[in-house]
Amino acid sequence: MTSQNVIKEGAIVAVLYLLLMFLTLFVPIIEVVTLFLLPVPLMVFAARYGWKRAAVLFGLLALASFLFLTYFSLPLVLLTGIGGLMTGIAIHQRLTAYETWARGTVGFVIGLLLTFLAVQGLFQINIVQEINQAIQDSVAQSQKMLEDFGMAFEQEEVDVLLEQMRQIVNLLPVILVVIALVLGLVSQWIGYKVIGWLDKTTLRFPPFRQFRLPVGLVWIYFAALIVTWASGDPDSIWHIGAVNVTNLAGLLVALQGLSFLFFYVHHKGISVAVPIIAIVLTVLFPFIGLYLLRILGIIDLGFSLRNRINFDKK
Repeated sequence: MTSQNVIKEGAIVAVLYLLLMFLTLFVPIIEVVTLFLLPVPLMVFAARYGWKRAAVLFGLLALASFLFLTYFSLPLVLLTGIGGLMTGIAIHQRLTAYETWARGTVGFVIGLLLTFLAVQGLFQINIVQEINQAIQDSVAQSQKMLEDFGMAFEQEEVDVLLEQMRQIVNLLPVILVVIALVLGLVSQWIGYKVIGWLDKTTLRFPPFRQFRLPVGLVWIYFAALIVTWASGDPDSIWHIGAVNVTNLAGLLVALQGLSFLFFYVHHKGISVAVPIIAIVLTVLFPFIGLYLLRILGIIDLGFSLRNRINFDKK
C-alpha cells in the first residue's frame, strides 16, 4: 500500500469522522446512533494500517475537531477516538473477537475517564455533584407530587430513599465499565461489517455459546464479596471499591451463565426459545434473573461444567 493511498484513505476517514461529529453535536437525538458510529472510521483505519499511522490520524482528528467544531467536541473525540483506536489495533493484530472486545472496552473506559476530566476542566461541571443534585430534585418533586394527592412521607423515609439513590454515585465505576462494554461491542460489530465489505473478508463474533471467561474471575468475585461483608464502614474506599468489583464481576459471571445456557441448549438440541425466555425474564425480573444466572456461571467456571458435558458426550 503506497503512502499516497494511505493519505487518501486517511483524508476520507477524517471527513467521515468530522461529519459524524458535526451530526452528533448539532442534530438532536441522532447522537443515539452516531455515538456508536464515531469510533468506526478510526477503527477501520487502525485495523488496516496499524497503530503508528492511526495514532497520527487520531491526533490530527483531535486538532481538526478542536479547530472546526470548537472545544465542545474534545470529550467526544477522547471517548470515541481512544476506543476506536484500541479496537482497530487489536483487529490489526488478529486477536480473537472477544479479546478485541476486551481491548476496546479498556479504550472506552480510558476515554470515559478522560471525558469526565475534560468536562470538569473545560466546562467547570462537577458530574458527581450534578448527579447528587438531580437525585435531590427528583425526590423533592416526587414528594411534592405525592403530597398533592394527599400522601406524605416521614422525613426518615425520605432520608432513607435519598441515601439509597445516592448509592448510584458509588457505583459510577461499574456504570462506566458497562457503558464501555456496550460501546465496544456495538462499534466493533459495525467495524467488522465495514472491514469485511472493504477487504472482502469475514470478521465476526463466534457464537455466544462459546463465550468463556477466565476461571480466576470467580475468585475475584468471592474475594470482593468477602471484603464487602467484612468492611464495617459503608463509606470507606475499600467498601465502595469492593462493591463495584462485586457488581462488575457478578455481571460478567451472569453473562457466563447465560452463555452456558446457550451452550447447553445447543448441546442437547433444545429449542433456542429457552435461553431467549430466560433473557426476557431477566429483563423483567433482574434481581432474580441475574442471581440465578450468576449461580449458573459460578458453577460453570468453578467446576468446568462445559468440559464435563463434552467429556460425557465422548
